[in-house]
Amino acid sequence: MHRHDDLQLAVVSEDNHIVKVRVLSALVGGKMQDAARIRQIEDQYEHPKPGDVFHRPFDPAFLDEYTYQVVDARTYRFSSGVRDAGHGDGTFQLDDGGNVVSYVYTPNVMPQYATSGTVTDERTQVLPNLWQLTREVWTFHGHYAIFGGGATATITYDSFERYADLISAEAALDKATPKT
Repeated sequence: MHRHDDLQLAVVSEDNHIVKVRVLSALVGGKMQDAARIRQIEDQYEHPKPGDVFHRPFDPAFLDEYTYQVVDARTYRFSSGVRDAGHGDGTFQLDDGGNVVSYVYTPNVMPQYATSGTVTDERTQVLPNLWQLTREVWTFHGHYAIFGGGATATITYDSFERYADLISAEAALDKATPKT
């Protein structure tokens, strides 16, 4: 069985916290989603459940949730004793300026039916003084009864813009249109 999903979202965030999401298009399993499902998707991103958002080990707010080990001058290994889906074990890499450019981790809690997996994230300076996630790849393998399988999801983040205030950003969100 193969399935292809394609979601296009426009997102307003403030201090790395999602404030508002608008689904521009939602193709799930080859079917366009109806208005009720689109509202569910927006709500899922605007109000994530505890543990649904990864606590990045290089974020000052989460430093005490991890232990660290130096691998080399640009690579650090991290591990968390918090055993939920918002934490994991892996490594992150720095550039010459000390910016985190990538991190790879194994979540401490896998999705349903998955027995192994990794998340690979790439970060780039997207605007002056703003580093953000630009590409994410989730790869999971597992079993359902006697059937083995796997899933890969590739997520691209692009078209970053900065606004003077939250009201201006939300107004731009209302005007956003799907990319072709």
